[in-house]
Amino acid sequence: MILLFGIFIAFLGAPVELVKPAAAFLPQGFNSISGHVSDNSRNPIPDLQIELLNDVDSVVRRTKTNGSGLFQFNRLPPGIFQVRVQTYGTIYVGGQSRRVQLERTRAFEQVDFVLTTKRATANSSTPGVVFVQEVPDQARKEYERGIVLLQKSEQQKEGVQSLKKAIELFPTYFEALEMLGTEYVKQLDFDAAIPVLTKAIEINGRAHHSLSSLSVAQYNLKQLPAAVESMKRAITHNQKSASANLWLGMLLRQADKLDEAETYLKQADKLAESKLPDVHWQLALLFNQVKKYKEAADELELFLKLQPDARDTENIKKLIKRFRQLSSEKS
Repeated sequence: MILLFGIFIAFLGAPVELVKPAAAFLPQGFNSISGHVSDNSRNPIPDLQIELLNDVDSVVRRTKTNGSGLFQFNRLPPGIFQVRVQTYGTIYVGGQSRRVQLERTRAFEQVDFVLTTKRATANSSTPGVVFVQEVPDQARKEYERGIVLLQKSEQQKEGVQSLKKAIELFPTYFEALEMLGTEYVKQLDFDAAIPVLTKAIEINGRAHHSLSSLSVAQYNLKQLPAAVESMKRAITHNQKSASANLWLGMLLRQADKLDEAETYLKQADKLAESKLPDVHWQLALLFNQVKKYKEAADELELFLKLQPDARDTENIKKLIKRFRQLSSEKS
């Protein structure tokens, strides 16, 4: 799902609000990559090794998925990375990786992986369904070439052209449509992303990743009701995605559907085993909106516990103190 959020903290009790769309909720100066790994039956895959590679294909960090299939790399510098899932010694088909570009300002990138077992192959990133297509050889070659090129910063344009060529050769090529639409979202070309992702979903209506990416594009184009609907559809096909629940909670909060937003944000927190700082940031925003200042302060404290090196730490501490004062005045 990726992209930049400008976050403005209106200090001393005034509403806290997002002012620039994209896909993260972190204070300025922090870069992070997180994601979720599941199988085609919607089950999270724990204890799976995840590698982070730099732009010259060297492994710079390793981690493992937790009990909910979640992983996270924090405190990253700007640059181009690859996130790679290692499946050696497991029953899962390997070879999956995703290119991630982190900008010089605050960035939070979310990448999800859906793995199939070696007993079956799937052409879909959607949990719970095996989507199979007979793809012409030449179209498949162009798609595979495009994937390789997209992982190299200086050849991304060529990679996009290869994906387009694959689609020209096979117009209903789901994998190529999903990858091209997702790439457009990463490049912030949201107008181009929407028709491509819409076509992918027409071909495979259970495509969780396509629906999530479509929601991101719609949100950035200020199509909030459509973004909410797309993310709700995405969650119906992958209810265990912490990132999707977090996104939907954020969207509903901005749509002033606060009770529903709180439900999804708390579900995201449960799925993430209370390890995603962004959930607490969003809950703090929500509780501030409804003037539950004690709860807002509690969530900001949890945020800082998980993110102690946040650039705006001192301002957040002052805001916590102010919320505590407002809570005391109410009681």
